[in-house]
Amino acid sequence: MNKKLTGSTTAAISMFLISGVFASVLGVRQVERVTTHEVLGISGDWPAGVAIEPAMIQPVRVDKQVAGFKDPSHLVGKRLATDKKHGQIFRRSDVSAAPRSWLAQQIPEGKVLYTMKPQAGAIPHSQLRNGDLFDVLATGPEGVRTLARDVRLVGVMGGQNGRQPSSSSPSILARPQAVPSVSMVVAVSPEYVYPLASIRSSDVVSIVLHGASGSEGVERPRIDPKPTHRNIEIVAGLQKRQVAVPMTN
Repeated sequence: MNKKLTGSTTAAISMFLISGVFASVLGVRQVERVTTHEVLGISGDWPAGVAIEPAMIQPVRVDKQVAGFKDPSHLVGKRLATDKKHGQIFRRSDVSAAPRSWLAQQIPEGKVLYTMKPQAGAIPHSQLRNGDLFDVLATGPEGVRTLARDVRLVGVMGGQNGRQPSSSSPSILARPQAVPSVSMVVAVSPEYVYPLASIRSSDVVSIVLHGASGSEGVERPRIDPKPTHRNIEIVAGLQKRQVAVPMTN
């Protein structure tokens, strides 16, 4: 004799089946957590010799017996020693240290390296990155003058005890007593070396940040004031002098 299931019976059976499925899924996940762990793998297919960047790293779950990298900082900046396919984990034999770059190799063509000390209240050097471009201005009794244009940051030297702080350390510029021990290594055109070296202790030095490396060819907003005078050279015998003449519209 066939019996028709009532709505409540059908709902009870459905709930029982769904609960069983959920229990099975949770059980599988629990077993997976116990028997596996997450390590770092590669995202995409990459050939040997490529420098590892953050976008190339992804978490991959593998058996606990399989060793691998867990900290991305141990991979970023290094180079692949072997070809890697998408999803493969990074093993110690797969990466090699990037070749050491000597300071002289970092000088852009047509520029020289110069060291300058940041002043308290300037743009925090901890927020700058190698390759950032900026102008340097100085304010003194005679007004504002441009010391250098398109200065490229190469690196920062110094810190407390002669060491550069880690990214988790407070900014050095937040501790005025530590500022004199910090120097920025910059690449500048040769004609700007002497203006930078002529900065006086009474000058207020300002940094005008306007881009990163690779944007040199991009037109940027000009910060130079509109000229109001034109210099005219007056020669009298062996004497000559410059006279500023107001410009008329």
